[in-house]
Amino acid sequence: MEEKKIIKNTDFRIIVIDDNPSIHQDFIKILTPIEQSNALDSMEEKIFGSPKKKNVLLPKFYIDTASQGKEGVEKIKNGLESKKPYALAFVDIRMPPGWDGVETIKHIWGIDPDIQIVICTAYSDYSWEETIEQLGTSDNLLILKKPFDNTAVRQLAAALTKKWELMRAVKEHTAELEKGIEERTASLRSSLSLTRSTLESSTDGIIVIDNEGKIIDYNKRFVELWGVSPSMMASKKYSILIEYMLNQINNKKTYVEKLKIITKNIEETYVDIIKLKDNRVFEQYTQSQKMEEEIIGRVWSFRDITKRILLEQKLERQATYDALTGLPNRVLLYDHIQLSIAAAKRNKQMVGILFFDLDRFKLINDSLSHQVGDELLKVVAKRLKGGLREQDTVARQGGDEFVMIIQALKNPKEIIKVGEKLLSLFKKPFKISNRNIVIGASIGIAIYPRDGKTTNLLLRNADLAMYRAKNFGGNQFQFYSSALNKEAVRKMEREDDLRGALERNEFYLCYQPQFNIDNNKKLRAVEALIRWNHPKYGLLLPMDFIPIAEETGLIIPIGEWVLKEACKQNKIWQEKGFPPFCVGVNVASAQLKFSNFDKIVNNILNEAGLSSKYLEIEITENVIIANPEIIYTINKISDLGVKIALDDFGTGNSTLSNLTKVHIDRLKIDRSFINNISVDNGDEVIIKAIIDMSHSLNYEVIAEGVETQGQLDFLKKKKCELIQGFYFGMPMNSGDIENLLQRYKKPTH
Repeated sequence: MEEKKIIKNTDFRIIVIDDNPSIHQDFIKILTPIEQSNALDSMEEKIFGSPKKKNVLLPKFYIDTASQGKEGVEKIKNGLESKKPYALAFVDIRMPPGWDGVETIKHIWGIDPDIQIVICTAYSDYSWEETIEQLGTSDNLLILKKPFDNTAVRQLAAALTKKWELMRAVKEHTAELEKGIEERTASLRSSLSLTRSTLESSTDGIIVIDNEGKIIDYNKRFVELWGVSPSMMASKKYSILIEYMLNQINNKKTYVEKLKIITKNIEETYVDIIKLKDNRVFEQYTQSQKMEEEIIGRVWSFRDITKRILLEQKLERQATYDALTGLPNRVLLYDHIQLSIAAAKRNKQMVGILFFDLDRFKLINDSLSHQVGDELLKVVAKRLKGGLREQDTVARQGGDEFVMIIQALKNPKEIIKVGEKLLSLFKKPFKISNRNIVIGASIGIAIYPRDGKTTNLLLRNADLAMYRAKNFGGNQFQFYSSALNKEAVRKMEREDDLRGALERNEFYLCYQPQFNIDNNKKLRAVEALIRWNHPKYGLLLPMDFIPIAEETGLIIPIGEWVLKEACKQNKIWQEKGFPPFCVGVNVASAQLKFSNFDKIVNNILNEAGLSSKYLEIEITENVIIANPEIIYTINKISDLGVKIALDDFGTGNSTLSNLTKVHIDRLKIDRSFINNISVDNGDEVIIKAIIDMSHSLNYEVIAEGVETQGQLDFLKKKKCELIQGFYFGMPMNSGDIENLLQRYKKPTH
């Protein structure tokens, strides 16, 4: 048999089809290297840092241009006819007045289906799905977004021409293999020794199976590739062999389906890629075996192409990932944003684009060296990836700029928490070369579709917002939307103020009296209410700052301060000779989640010298729902002798079964029901039901928000024991409570 000639292509023809002559010059400039090395060693060292074979020329690109689709198609046709085919075509998506990119590609593939094509676009004329619908599924097609990244263009050109060359090699090899198999089959009866020699000389693993499923012949390479035992091959049973092979294949089910198709179409030839569980990749070729035009079996050939696949993967990763940080680069970032926008459009959701760069990064580069700067970028990237949800993306835009894509937003306000989390990632110093580096980030936020419906517009607006954050001093985030931005700034200011309010003694307590309904001059208890004397905004009520305190965890120290102050003040009243009474303190669920909260309460009582029976803890109804840990803590507090009141009753979702698990002394009817007395008969029925239920469970009942004589008369008629509200007394400072006690003389308890 004639010895095969090994053809190594090192020169490739590329055509640029674009109606803009300056684009032609750009591609020529980008793809024409300044120096041409004669060694693959140089090429691989530049791309991968791992020189291997020597004395092989680097690819040389011969670049032609065309201004319209028809002109480009004609040149491609001429290239094929003159046996100088093009390996790659860069095709602009818009080329008025002639064919657009998609139409041009259809004509190109009608002439040369093997040519690799890159669609060049700065627009969203076609989504990827529309492109596939127009052109069909093909692995010969990629999209390159404008403006071009020079490195990305070179890498795409290198990868795709290499792929084209490999595909041609596969075709040539397939043709040679078909010819060889035909020759070997024709001479099978007359020259078995020649067939054996041919089989063993092949670098492919080859096996021949007859129509009855019997192994007719095979070579050693097949046994080596699949690791088959001699006994299995000696059995000559293909059914045993195929089961053994299936157990090594990654997607066994899919492969079995393909085998069924091959079995039904015995005359067809098939080429396929098989991925094995040990990460090897085989190229499989199979065709029917004929003798004198009669099909007598099937020949299978397997080639290990793992190295080739790894090379292609390296090239693809080089084109789409940042070499320094390992994050997606600008090319992949644009694709991810486009996909996120498409998903958000389908699901009627929003996408957040966070554009941020590092504050003072240039100073670090200049003072500590670029090597330290690079190490810092890698550590920052690692920390950012660790703070991501699985469905979100962070990419390196370039330099010290990063972009984060936050998907599936239902409300723009959700992005505030993301921005806060990002800033918190920069609070801990970055350790570089035994040095702690503290660096912040300026973040700009744009939201699809409100701030833009295209990738470029969203990135631009987020970039503008980022520069606004920098102008305000950095280490913060700014929204492109002025309304949300004001809200975020206001919230951050309030949080910063709240953190220092305790230290600056800006909080104080007021006390609202609670009376016996039968004698509203008999003080039974007071409820402690926190107020914030803000240096800028003046008096702030709990609704203005408690939600922020709960969200940030500041409710823990603030709540403990309220407990201490209320107990201390109650002891002062007793020491002044006033008859003792309870002081009620609202406690948040976050405080009750502490396993030792009962000990904290006990210590506060001991420090104040106040008996536990003169403290009442008020909890909201929803706190006790399906939370056994909180229920346990409440009962431990009750065991100390502290009274437990269930606040805002009737507005939550608790059940009687939950109520019976907690020791409760009093129920407080929510003011929303009291306001509707004489207005809504339904609420009056609810009030009566709450009072009757409480009496049956031996709870005292107190009505909040009593403001009229009519409300008082109704509650007295329904046998409510205690009342609280503006009708009897506004929240007062400690001095006003003392005056009230003097006026009403002796309180009862």
